[in-house]
Amino acid sequence: MATKSYKLVAAIDFGTTYSGYAFSTREDFRAEPTKAYLKQWVDPASSMMSNKTSTCILFDEGVNFSKFGLEAEAKYLDLIMDNQHGTWYFFRRFKMTLYDKQSSGDDWFIEEETGKQLPALVVFSESLNYLKQSLLEEANKQYTDIGVDDIKWILTVPAIWSDPAKAFMRRAAIEAGIDTNDLTIALEPEAAALFVKHIQLKEKGGDLFQTFAPGSKYIVVDAGGGTIDITAHEVLDDSTVREIIKSNGGNLGGTTVDREYLDFIKCLIGESVTERIQQNEPNVFYEVCRDFENAKKTIKPQPDMKFNVRIPSQLGETYANLYPGRDLRSKRFVLTKNQENISISFVGDKLRLAPKDAEGFFAETVNEITRHLKNLLQQKSGIGIGTIILVGGFAESPMLTQAVKSAFPEMPVIIPLEAAWSVLRGAVIFGHDPSLIKERRSKYTYGVRVFDTFDPTVHDEKYKYEQDGEILCCRLFSKLISIDDPVTVGEYRKSVEYKLTRIGPEGSIELYTSASSDPKYVDEKGCCFVGYILSAGHGFLLNETVNVMMRFGETEVEIRAHQPKTGKTAVYYLGQ
Repeated sequence: MATKSYKLVAAIDFGTTYSGYAFSTREDFRAEPTKAYLKQWVDPASSMMSNKTSTCILFDEGVNFSKFGLEAEAKYLDLIMDNQHGTWYFFRRFKMTLYDKQSSGDDWFIEEETGKQLPALVVFSESLNYLKQSLLEEANKQYTDIGVDDIKWILTVPAIWSDPAKAFMRRAAIEAGIDTNDLTIALEPEAAALFVKHIQLKEKGGDLFQTFAPGSKYIVVDAGGGTIDITAHEVLDDSTVREIIKSNGGNLGGTTVDREYLDFIKCLIGESVTERIQQNEPNVFYEVCRDFENAKKTIKPQPDMKFNVRIPSQLGETYANLYPGRDLRSKRFVLTKNQENISISFVGDKLRLAPKDAEGFFAETVNEITRHLKNLLQQKSGIGIGTIILVGGFAESPMLTQAVKSAFPEMPVIIPLEAAWSVLRGAVIFGHDPSLIKERRSKYTYGVRVFDTFDPTVHDEKYKYEQDGEILCCRLFSKLISIDDPVTVGEYRKSVEYKLTRIGPEGSIELYTSASSDPKYVDEKGCCFVGYILSAGHGFLLNETVNVMMRFGETEVEIRAHQPKTGKTAVYYLGQ
């Protein structure tokens, strides 16, 4: 099959806190790989420009899409001021609902700011549709007659995400009008590494140049709003790389700092005021977080000035209503959840804190990140890693960058000038040239559910059953590949033959993952059902064999199934 020729490569970086997109033509890429057009977003509240917009979406009372991003924030705050927001649906930071998604299926709901629910697929697909349409509008300002099918679409996801989470994002993109054949999922830390690698090609020496010399090893820390996403590579003789530590990380992004501050505010106003606001005006805490999101950028290690942050007036009003005669602004100390007494003061609508107390909001998060990195670098697979590459929006926080540099004084820590846009620019490069990664490591042990003749010396009695006079053992985990196994990009595993004994509405042949290297049963602790090897409506004949080959080295699990009896072949991604 001939490779399709695209007019543009476009990347969507759908983040927890902020989202954006970028694109370039093949000619643009050849001239300067690191340059791409990035959309400039205007904040209606401040008129300031940024290369990303807030990951927020607003639906009206009829559950129709209204606005996305900074415009959604501004509209929702306007509704709040007129007390008309109660019947609207405002979602923010909802990407993190996919962090723990371990099973397949699109029929689940997520909550918006005030607790109302909508199907997750609607929220994600409408968000992606907005970004797709905005991108098409921007592309057609520069080039003529660009349609959705003229574009190679790249959608970035955290490398630590599960297969069902990646499959869900593909499904949401398809619902948004992007053809699955025009869509590639890119892993965020890999995209960032690709961007940084192309930067070093323009340098003639220094740490960055040495980082990508053959034989060198580096670790990429993508510090975003929701997660810390980590991968480590060794550079091969042909300048491609192989993954030496399987993707890892956790829920340690910049929003964890926001949660620490919100907990502090709840300690300031007390349980009763907190409950009253949550019941009657939950949007107030949204304002609290929004004000802190802007103010926290001023927090630096060992500053010589106090930290100032705006406090919504509703906090003081609710406090006074519950405690007549008492003024929130008269408080001088806050007893935190850790039983620390923090000195505070108020000037106008601003809360003032000592510099060391403002730094405290970051302490637990940055300590966990540096501790996690130390553990990785002390592993056998981490020996020889010589450079840390720090990217992502949270990487622009002086608190995080200084903590990493202090924890690893002997190692160069590279932070690109455009750390927040590294993933986005790298994803565009990946769309033009995905050849950097030669080998990855399997995040899980993969296997299928099978049955076999029951052996009392091997099998557990609880899995024994009888069928057609034969004593069998059910729910066995038949392993295809082990966790941490090296997998070559582009290579299919050895073909496995299956006989179709049933065809259900969802698909056939259940695929499972496990955190264990050698699971025995599919319902053991750490095992998860992730989908069917054959998609719904696959059209293969029942009671006939099907030869299945799988590619685990891609950003998504890719499946190729062939039935000799019919000659039918199908190729698709898990969950498609």
